[in-house]
Amino acid sequence: PGLARFVVERAAAAGDGRFALGLSGGSLVELLTRHLPPAIQSCPAAPARWLLAFCDERLVPPEHPDSTAGAYQVS
Repeated sequence: PGLARFVVERAAAAGDGRFALGLSGGSLVELLTRHLPPAIQSCPAAPARWLLAFCDERLVPPEHPDSTAGAYQVS
């Protein structure tokens, strides 16, 4: 929950509502998919203006089991 609050606070601090977030894989997927959606509900910054970038050193399609983007879609 602390990480999700931190992300939401940083997004809220963005003056124009634009916010960029780099998402890595591993244990971060479960943490963010569980705690970020409820935290976003209290955020004045519209998530529609957020830019999400999947940080992954592997070059695999989203449906591949090692895909970071795919891991967030499944969760």
